Amino acid sequence: MKLSTRLSALALFSIFCWVGATSHADSPAPGLTLYVSPTGDDTKTGASIDQAFATLDRARDEIRKVKQAGKLPAGGISVRILGGLYHLDHTFELTADDSGTPDSPITYGSYQNQEVRLSGAQTLKLSDFKPVEDPAILARLDPAARNKVVCLSIEPLGLKHAGPYPNIFPDNGGIFELYSNGNRLPLSRWPNTGYTTMKHVVEVGSKDVPGAFEYSDDRPARWTQNPNVWLRGQWRVGWSDPAVKVASIDADKKIITFAVGVPSGIGSKYNRPGGSGKEPWCALNLLEEIDMPGEWALDFDKKQIYLWPSDTDPQAELSISQLDTPMIHLNGTSNVRLTGLTLECSLSNGIMMDKVDSCLVAGCTIKNLAKGGVYLDGTNSGVQSCDIHDVGEGCVYVAGGDKATLTPSKNFVVNNHLHHYGVLKHQYSAAVHVGYSAEGTDGPSAVGILVAHNLIHHAPRDGILLSGENNIFEYNEIYYCAYDTADTGAFYSALDWTIRGIIIRYNFIHDTIGGVNPDDGASGSLTYGNIFAGPRVGVWIASGPDHTVQNNIFVKSDGAVFGMDDRGISRGYATNPHLIKGVEAIHPDQAPWSVQFPVMTDMLANHPELPWRTKVIQNLIFTQSDKPYLIKMKPENQSNPDLILIKDNLVTAEDPGFVDAAHGNFALKPGVDLSAKIPGFVPIPLDKMGLYIDEYRLKLPTDDEAQRGPKYSPYAEDKDKNFGT
Repeated sequence: MKLSTRLSALALFSIFCWVGATSHADSPAPGLTLYVSPTGDDTKTGASIDQAFATLDRARDEIRKVKQAGKLPAGGISVRILGGLYHLDHTFELTADDSGTPDSPITYGSYQNQEVRLSGAQTLKLSDFKPVEDPAILARLDPAARNKVVCLSIEPLGLKHAGPYPNIFPDNGGIFELYSNGNRLPLSRWPNTGYTTMKHVVEVGSKDVPGAFEYSDDRPARWTQNPNVWLRGQWRVGWSDPAVKVASIDADKKIITFAVGVPSGIGSKYNRPGGSGKEPWCALNLLEEIDMPGEWALDFDKKQIYLWPSDTDPQAELSISQLDTPMIHLNGTSNVRLTGLTLECSLSNGIMMDKVDSCLVAGCTIKNLAKGGVYLDGTNSGVQSCDIHDVGEGCVYVAGGDKATLTPSKNFVVNNHLHHYGVLKHQYSAAVHVGYSAEGTDGPSAVGILVAHNLIHHAPRDGILLSGENNIFEYNEIYYCAYDTADTGAFYSALDWTIRGIIIRYNFIHDTIGGVNPDDGASGSLTYGNIFAGPRVGVWIASGPDHTVQNNIFVKSDGAVFGMDDRGISRGYATNPHLIKGVEAIHPDQAPWSVQFPVMTDMLANHPELPWRTKVIQNLIFTQSDKPYLIKMKPENQSNPDLILIKDNLVTAEDPGFVDAAHGNFALKPGVDLSAKIPGFVPIPLDKMGLYIDEYRLKLPTDDEAQRGPKYSPYAEDKDKNFGT
């Protein structure tokens, strides 16, 4: 679909309540300009391009001198960074001493939109690699690779982070990565794409007892001479996939035994003790599995890189990530802006913003990192119009405000293109994390946060992980997420009764797995005015209270679009210490909680394990199915109006008047009035959803650039219809 560059009055109001104080479209010209250049010199003045500094550190230190000599100049200070490559071997640190003021902000930004690349990598040339001559190594290589693979000894280069892996790990195990021409080179893997499966569990094991399983394919017999074999798999559940070291491979019996235990053992928890025979797994970083251009492996014992080059030019550059701390760190800083920068090729996070105020990251590109893009905890600050992709974990982590007093942070994540994330840590890595800590653990306060107009796609798990209070999620487009996990959603939350005041409105959620999925008792959301389209989208309430699903459009050929259960009974939520402590900590019988959320004042005394006050009202459901609702509750609960109200929904197999359903435009045609069939239904502004043009985003991605459309879908072979948790 074509995304509009115009914003609705409602969207403008929502955004500028937060963003207005931080945007600088109307800011006065800076009172002082400093320059940084790849060909600069830190002994110069920085006052002009000819006198440019060489490093950001030098520019920062010059600003400190200005502040020490007197107050900042009116209009602030602009550090203009000329295009080129800047290698970072340490974090660029900004503290409270490096702050600007509201009238005199400090900006570190690219000069005239030139490409400024901050890299955490060491650069090599392909000519640094040599042909493989060791007969034992050649014998282990795939026959197709023997005359193609080259090697490099890393010790003379002083490269760090060369392993070995930990015995068990969820991400890349801390080893460096290789990049060529701006692209991450794939670590050798078998299978190259997708997974093989276990045949049968031999030993379930536990956290302390290694498991063992029988495999089907003959391929592992090739690995018996390799002492460093790790397998990644969804060994027990679809939302955990650690890589685990192998102790032995019995090629005759086709049995693999792990070196360490996996928490809760191996084999599907739903098919103990033998497993389901469908548990997916793959092998990582094996010399024997380099079988296509671009693949590489790291020999931990020999300290050698083995690579099948994708570019055969001897002068071709390779980048090896080395920086293991955040590339930029703002700590206690205020009124600082980072604009138009590209951050790449690092083993840690891109930008960390701790306890900041009125700071902005805008128009930046953050890519090819082993961890996350931006971490933001503070007030009145945001991430705007950035492109964040190919990161090992999530794109943006945002928190702030005060949960106890419900004081809003007014932080925002707006107009960002977030895609191909979670490439190393698949589970609980989202495009946007709002105060969320994985698997129900306590996270930071997240109050009064806006997440709007983001384009989110292509990831193994969730679009947005959410928690907190009084947060708004609007005008986002989310697709092609959650293809490599289970218990997931475009919007996912879990195990928290204090999630309250969540508004999920005017989002386009399509061709993805899961829709709005508050899991395991998560509570307190209004899902209003969204469009859900595709075979595996919908809303599922997993025993959590106070959810309203209203005025949405659901488009689905068959199967339910709304589901709900009362699992809290069988799972003992009424005595769950995590859920109970969360409520007790906020003193629900006292202001401000008792005023803003009065239903919580006595919830612990009134069967909190049940999904009280659930409403599914005034929705348009376009489907060929005659069973749009799937209610998995005890009969007495299904008939309890205090638990669930389903009313005034239109379920139809006839096109209600979409603009162009065949091409994904599910807006209603002008003049189509459904109010007679759906009392109070309000048309949904599909054309306002997604990215827009501003001073930092000068053009919108095409459908091909956004990889939107059937040819880019990871779900071509997916026949499952489940959208629940």
